[in-house]
Amino acid sequence: MKIAALLIVLMFLLLVPCLAEEEIVEFEPVVSFSAEELIAQAPGIEEQMTFDSVFDWDPRVDEQYVTWTQYEGQGKVWYYDMKSGNRQMVANIMSDQNNPDISGGIIVWDDNRHKNSDIYSYNIPMHKESPVYVDTTNKFRPAVSQDMVVFEDFGNDDIRDIGMVKVGTSARPVYINPNDKDKANPDIDGDWIVYQQLDDNKNDWNIYLYNYKTDKTVQVTRDLRIQQNPRISGDYVVWEDNRNGKWDIFMYNIKKDMTTAVTFDDYDDVEPAVSGSKIVWTRYDQENNSDIYMVNLQIPKTYAVCVGPGNQIRPDIYGDKVVWQDDRFGGWDIFIYTLEPDTPFTPYQFYGPVTFNYLPAPVGTEIIAKIDGVTKDSIVTTQEGYYGGAGGFADQLTVKINQADIGRQISFWSGGIQGAPSVTVSGDGKMMEQPLNFVYAQPLPDLLFYGSVTIDGQPAAKGTVLKAMIDGVVRGSYEITQTGQYGGEYETDPALRVPITVDDIGKHITFMEGEYAAGQTFQITSGGRFRQDLTFTTIPPMSPYEFYGYVQIDGKSAPVGTTIQAKIDNTVVTTYVTRYAGSYGAPGQAPDDPRLIVPVTEADAGKTISFWIGTIRAGATQVITRGGERIIRKDLDFGSSPQPGINADFTASPRSGPAPLTVQFTDLSTGGPTMWFWDFGDGVIPANATCSGTDCHNIANPIHTYAREGTYTVTLIASNQYGASDTEVKTGYITVGQITPGIQADFTASPRSGSKPLTVQFTDLSTGGPTMWAWNFGDGTTEGLLANPTHTYVNDGTFTVTLTASNQFGASDTEVKSGYISVGGSPQPVDSITIYPGWNFISVPKKLAPGKDTAAIFSHIQVDGHSIFQYDAVTGQWITMTSSSPIKPLDAVWIYSRVADKVSLTYDSDPLQTPPTKELRKGWNAIGFTGLEPLEAKFTLLSVQDKWVNCLGFNEEKQQYDQMIIKGRNDDARLYPYSGYWLFMSDNGTLAAISA
Repeated sequence: MKIAALLIVLMFLLLVPCLAEEEIVEFEPVVSFSAEELIAQAPGIEEQMTFDSVFDWDPRVDEQYVTWTQYEGQGKVWYYDMKSGNRQMVANIMSDQNNPDISGGIIVWDDNRHKNSDIYSYNIPMHKESPVYVDTTNKFRPAVSQDMVVFEDFGNDDIRDIGMVKVGTSARPVYINPNDKDKANPDIDGDWIVYQQLDDNKNDWNIYLYNYKTDKTVQVTRDLRIQQNPRISGDYVVWEDNRNGKWDIFMYNIKKDMTTAVTFDDYDDVEPAVSGSKIVWTRYDQENNSDIYMVNLQIPKTYAVCVGPGNQIRPDIYGDKVVWQDDRFGGWDIFIYTLEPDTPFTPYQFYGPVTFNYLPAPVGTEIIAKIDGVTKDSIVTTQEGYYGGAGGFADQLTVKINQADIGRQISFWSGGIQGAPSVTVSGDGKMMEQPLNFVYAQPLPDLLFYGSVTIDGQPAAKGTVLKAMIDGVVRGSYEITQTGQYGGEYETDPALRVPITVDDIGKHITFMEGEYAAGQTFQITSGGRFRQDLTFTTIPPMSPYEFYGYVQIDGKSAPVGTTIQAKIDNTVVTTYVTRYAGSYGAPGQAPDDPRLIVPVTEADAGKTISFWIGTIRAGATQVITRGGERIIRKDLDFGSSPQPGINADFTASPRSGPAPLTVQFTDLSTGGPTMWFWDFGDGVIPANATCSGTDCHNIANPIHTYAREGTYTVTLIASNQYGASDTEVKTGYITVGQITPGIQADFTASPRSGSKPLTVQFTDLSTGGPTMWAWNFGDGTTEGLLANPTHTYVNDGTFTVTLTASNQFGASDTEVKSGYISVGGSPQPVDSITIYPGWNFISVPKKLAPGKDTAAIFSHIQVDGHSIFQYDAVTGQWITMTSSSPIKPLDAVWIYSRVADKVSLTYDSDPLQTPPTKELRKGWNAIGFTGLEPLEAKFTLLSVQDKWVNCLGFNEEKQQYDQMIIKGRNDDARLYPYSGYWLFMSDNGTLAAISA
């Protein structure tokens, strides 16, 4: 089994970021998975989305739609509406269309209809195709976020640049950091654009971020190995990373300025995509088989989304939807997986006796509950030999679980030793008494301590509690009854008692008062009574601050050798000389550029650290606190004069009216703007006398005339001579002419079936004031005038009907009803089930045709008076079937026959079937097998992988049950078409078909 040998380590670590010349990384895993364990199947439902004989690939998904390329000689972009079930080709023209992306119902792709590769868009809700950017260069790999598009542009210099342009405008694109270096594979989300750049023009691809609102560039990686194929969602950037000699998935958190290794194992992990806290990617195993995996950063937990059969590649994710291309049936198809939220379960709450070496555990003993090495809860004993208690007013060791924990072990630990027994998670937990025993080595005589106690130089007060700890585990405690003293030197005196074993020899005892450790420890050599004076300091020394970051003088990088002074109360505390131009220090555990270190004392708390170059003070400061971060990025800007900020704003009058509409715009920006750039939303530069040439960079209050009807978004970018700028965007600010009402096409028909000739009355149900109707009745006949036409079908068959409704404002919508009209006789049988003498446990592998999908198909079987049965797991009862009882995929049937026979099957020919599902209940269920080829149980039952336990088939020829299939033991045994199976479930679940 592919996933049985996985070794995945999810890393969270701070890497040397963009300023470092070379990265040296120490990985510190926080979540690891053993080589023997199985990665949990992500809870959810898998569906096959395309079923054709051509190649479907490169899927992308947003909140409502899936888009992909269908290839048959040329690429064609398609989309699927997950709400309505409608699927449609975007542009059915002679051109090669590839690399689609989608956001908010807007699809973009590269298209060679004009020989060069250009960027086009299609607005699904508006049914409108538009060119995004067309010229003489080649553009590829567009990405879209709402209405902003980025793409690769091979300019005339054969250098790839990243262009950016808004959909629906005729403005030329803006290019991001144009230089002599290749840039590729852009992605965009919100204001941030991510791309890869070839820094040495050979193989040194690095990841960069660019914020088009703030004009800020961040170099995410600086490594001589390849980093490529970045994707972005919110604050997370993911990419493929080769720095460890193989491909891993890495992640960068924009807000935290922190890089994370998402995978770090022996496999190649590529093609990442991210949405919120979920990351999906393709994994190639040692045999070069590829599967889809996902990590949920909130847990964090790694899941298998789809592990065979066949190969799965190029995943994408949005919210709870994962899509990928899949060749399990020979060609490439598109599959979609709907993730289920983690199911809330009742937690386990433990309490009961606890012993060490079968002796009562001392008060103060910490007991930890873990699942797969992850700590779930801990409790400290307050009563010797007992932890927690029953009832709502007592504490318990509480273990919260989720769906992925089912079947795993809850283990109990104390002092690094695992106790017995462990508890298997089987579903909802409960409050339960759970005795625990921790087996240590042979016990030795107890250690008994006494002596003086001072806290911050003063005798400890009565009631002070002392604790003795070994390896972080409390072994004994003592409450002081005499000021400044604990215990006594004589055998009859009380003492701080510490039980020990032979395994404790050589270890040290740490003495604690609250969270503070004494300045003294005790090394164990034997048992006995010892004087041990203890001193505690509760005011810890303050750690120094360590600073790093950018450093500029008058907006330019500070040169090498610049001297920076850190002052407290105008007193120089530290002097630092820069080693690199434009930066000082670096993050990480061992930075190659030492940080600016500022020592502080308790007396400095509340004061401010300021930074100086000569007499010029940086704007950035640091308030000294007793706690908090000590390694801090602090970018320093030393300017000779203040640089006032800009706050862009404007108004306009009038804001609505008929076309042509002339509007006076008035700048309201603050901060002393000296330059203005206006985008009026219609792609036209104003032609009034106040404009200069073909631009409006210097006009505060322009006049603009809108020539066409529509709703327009207006943008103003205001800036000043100091380089400060701000952008104000007012969406839908200007309305010209009448707003176009939308159309929602719909219709009904009567009758929908009958013998030929069949006359059908169609009735329009469209909303939005349609004035024109275009009907296609599916038999080669159309109608273009009537809202409610009558049509006669003269040939047998099943017909798909299409209505396109539109109005005088240009709005239109199309409704397609597949297989809507049935005329004449039924389709002919195409398959059969072999029936053996005696009892048969059978199922149908695919959906049957209407009229051929009831138990009437068994009417010819000689049942010898026996009933035909199905088992209802919901009620736990057998159901006697009649001739009208439906026969569906995933349902199993018991039928008796006196002789050998066959049952003919006629399958539904509708090409747009939705794969069926079946709700299963905890306990035994009777299920059918879908598909026409045998398949291993572990793959057939993938949709209930975390819940099924046993599977049992029946051999009709031998009239006996087959060998039991047990999950994790022999689940590579195959299940077969036309057969029924008993399936035992540990909990309720939904079984998904592997074929429609």
